Amino acid sequence: MQAEPITQKDRIYSIDIVRGLALFGILLVNLPSFIMYSEDVRMPIEAGIDAWIRLSYDLFIQTKFFGIFSFLFGLGFYIFMSRAEQRGQKVFRLFSRRLFAMFFIGVIHVILWFGDILTVYALLGFLLMPFYRRKSSTILAWAASLGGVYMLTQGVALVQTLNGQEVYPFVASLQTTLIPIFVMFLFGLYAGKRGFIAQIREHKPLLKRIATTTLAISLPIAAGIVCASGVVFGSKLEQVNKILVDLSTLPMALCLIASLFLLLDRESARKVLQPFAYTGQMGLTTYLGQTVIMTILIPLFGITAMPLSSWLLLALPIYAFQLLASWLWLKRFNRGPMEKLWRFLTYGRKKKAVPAPAN
Repeated sequence: MQAEPITQKDRIYSIDIVRGLALFGILLVNLPSFIMYSEDVRMPIEAGIDAWIRLSYDLFIQTKFFGIFSFLFGLGFYIFMSRAEQRGQKVFRLFSRRLFAMFFIGVIHVILWFGDILTVYALLGFLLMPFYRRKSSTILAWAASLGGVYMLTQGVALVQTLNGQEVYPFVASLQTTLIPIFVMFLFGLYAGKRGFIAQIREHKPLLKRIATTTLAISLPIAAGIVCASGVVFGSKLEQVNKILVDLSTLPMALCLIASLFLLLDRESARKVLQPFAYTGQMGLTTYLGQTVIMTILIPLFGITAMPLSSWLLLALPIYAFQLLASWLWLKRFNRGPMEKLWRFLTYGRKKKAVPAPAN
């Protein structure tokens, strides 16, 4: 049986919408990094409206949208593998080719920008493959255990920092690992195996419990971020703020994911957020396109260090352009240009059907 990618009629458009929203959040976070990469600059001190924007970023965007993107990777992994298995294909070999193709694209991307995430996802994707045939309970246990270890190390680092102590080397090493990304991979795989997204209405009560539980965990951490930000009172505690932002990654990302999919179960919400599905469906093209756009704009307009509010104002027309370009492209084609390349590198050239011999 020929290896074939997902068809238009099989798409789950709520996933595309959430992916599109995540790509906008990633753009907001990444934009200042492009200028920091292009030249040795210091970002302006954040005060006034910029301090409030930074606080909003730390509470709702910073690390959270990468967490959402990672969850969608794990979910997409399950969808890809299960549908390929239904067609009787060698799923591990096929997904390995998909990961090698992603790594190849990522390596080229690194040449343009140091902040590439594709190579990281590709390498961690190989670690995800052994979990495909595991029970849902096993996957959940691994995700919860790894997530618990990560949050515990963040908690230890927070206590030591507040006490003016040096963070233990072992704790510091775990802080800088890629554990949160892999944990969200596992949660995405778990959601796929349980059918949370494909049958949202059947799992509404559970999704609501996940949203409320993770919100309850996130609220005290968010309060700590507000206190450490220095916006409301006192001076900013930079290191404490960073640890708290990292600590909020897993619970807040899961809260946002559950809330978004519950919201998208409403037709009115889907209609309002539908434009994000265009960039979400062309996720790889959109992500790489942001690098291409900034690589052109920075030297063309001499963009240098700017306040965070200016970066936010720049992000809006860039993403609006990507929404329009994606909509126009998808009116004519089924897939984005980079998605077509990724498809070719994964599946190879489709063989033409051999006509049956004449009687």
